[in-house]
Amino acid sequence: MDLSGSVCLVTGASSGIGAALSRQLIARGAIVAAAARRHDLLEQLGAASTHAADLSDPADALRLADEVLGRHGRVDVLVNNAGVRIDGPVSGVSLDDLDRSFQVNALSPFVLAGSLAPGMVERGCGVIANVVAPQVSSGRRGMGAYAASKAALESLTQTLRQEIGGGKGVAVFGFDPGWVRTALAPDGPDEPEAAAARLVGLLEAGRSAREILS
Repeated sequence: MDLSGSVCLVTGASSGIGAALSRQLIARGAIVAAAARRHDLLEQLGAASTHAADLSDPADALRLADEVLGRHGRVDVLVNNAGVRIDGPVSGVSLDDLDRSFQVNALSPFVLAGSLAPGMVERGCGVIANVVAPQVSSGRRGMGAYAASKAALESLTQTLRQEIGGGKGVAVFGFDPGWVRTALAPDGPDEPEAAAARLVGLLEAGRSAREILS
């Protein structure tokens, strides 16, 4: 897929992989709509548009989709990168934290994909990339809320791939960035820029995949 001139919505764009990805897409001539809670940090990216969004509320995800479509007319690439990690044993996770984990990590991506995929299918072109975490989604002690919500995102990815991937011209895949140094993983050995560069390459390749790509 030629990213130059493509409208790319990146969530969680204020820092880490999302910020690095946004900068690299801009460098390739993409029209980047950068979204995050911390709107002040988005202004530093030089994106075509910036959008304050709290994805702990899926209604705000729906508003975000409408806002970006209203501004740019279409979305060619959706990268569901925003995430929240809440640690603690299953017995110790509060209902509020459990709710926030699933809203940000799974339900808002569900809403965004559901809102933007029909336009991609109609145009016969598009990419939806979901940033997943296979290292923990099969289960990880002390990370139950995060692991379960990321497992839900993987399931959503495969459902989308079966519904709209391939023959309808839309690529859907899950992307594993690895253990990247971000606010979610301050001890990560890898740099966000390297993970973002790999993801850019996958977006350009524009193919659906059953396996998780990295």
